[in-house]
Amino acid sequence: MPELPEVETIRLQLKQFISGLFISKITIYKEKSFQGNPKQMEGATIKDLKRFAKVLIFETDKGNSLAVHLKMTGQLIYKKQQDKSSLPDKHTRVFFQFKDGSRLFFNDVRRFGWMRIIKNIKEITYNFGPDPFKLTAAEFEIILSKSAKPIKLLLMDQEKIAGIGNIYANEALFTAKINPRTKANKLSKKKADKILAAVKDVLGKGIKFGGASDNNYLNAYGEKGEMQDHFMVYGRKDENCLNDCHGRIKRIILGGRGTFFCPECQK
Repeated sequence: MPELPEVETIRLQLKQFISGLFISKITIYKEKSFQGNPKQMEGATIKDLKRFAKVLIFETDKGNSLAVHLKMTGQLIYKKQQDKSSLPDKHTRVFFQFKDGSRLFFNDVRRFGWMRIIKNIKEITYNFGPDPFKLTAAEFEIILSKSAKPIKLLLMDQEKIAGIGNIYANEALFTAKINPRTKANKLSKKKADKILAAVKDVLGKGIKFGGASDNNYLNAYGEKGEMQDHFMVYGRKDENCLNDCHGRIKRIILGGRGTFFCPECQK
């Protein structure tokens, strides 16, 4: 599933192209993928593109906004007028045509992703926790103190902290040298500070490398990201730890998700 760095990468790329564009037509290939009447968006000009957690918000001059959640396999691919494209294809669920001739394709193999017309951003964000980049150490300590969940699962709880998924939770805890099974409310202030710094560090690294194309993720240009080439622990079962502890990476299941850590340096 695209996490905060992947969604932010798409936002940064799309914003430079679609801000100010006039939506001429929206074609729906899969009704489940688009919630609302597309006519409400046709004839609108895109004013801004924002991100809340893993959700993109297209703001328009009509007062309506379009919320987009990519879920497991969603993609937003932008093509200029002159660009050749094999899209739409069998996985295209929604197709946007702009007045300047450019196009935006919402593709989704597993069809869990959605687009939704909203009047107020709170319709989408009312149950989100704070954005990790805006989270202070004091706020993070309070969140930890109220939960006996394993720290890995708390980091992934969107109601507690919004935007972190499985990949970056693994990477952050490895960076901080914290065992993913440690109960959140048992962590010291020093360890909490290390985790928060590590979270911000690995998310920033993910954005720097354009996201992780571990599965279906493609950026707004239809290209793979590079973060998967820089994983420290995720997907490295039985490989040597990249720290100097001489440990080997172990994989366990925690909360139904594959969890990677080094038993030697993440005790």
